[in-house]
Amino acid sequence: MRSLPLLPAVCKWIGLVLLLPSIYLATHDIQIFATRNAGRNFTNNNLSDEIGLTGVFIGLLFLAFSRLKNEDEYTNHLRLTSLQWAVIINYTLLIIFTWVLYGTAFLAVPLYNMLTVLLIFIVRFYGLVIMKSFKRN
Repeated sequence: MRSLPLLPAVCKWIGLVLLLPSIYLATHDIQIFATRNAGRNFTNNNLSDEIGLTGVFIGLLFLAFSRLKNEDEYTNHLRLTSLQWAVIINYTLLIIFTWVLYGTAFLAVPLYNMLTVLLIFIVRFYGLVIMKSFKRN
């Protein structure tokens, strides 16, 4: 079975360079807006949080789906199992938060839920790759 082609290995570094300032931009603007307008119902017409969140998504996608220098069948197996783990953990957390959080506290869950699949995948996949390289030496 053919899988989708991966991005070139250099995209991992492009994703990392894009991810770090995007995280700051997305979280910093949201925190300033929340503290400045606490208790008031204002809309934020500044696009920096949308730009920051888009940069976070693109950076995480580049990190997750860029080719490694030594790509083999075992690495493809690690990708598949890491993606399966990420989906299972993501939906387990979603089920737990559905039953634990109520009202406006639950509104933050979908925002974090968009990011957790990629974050869990990246942490597990690169953790397994690092452990694989230590076992080789």
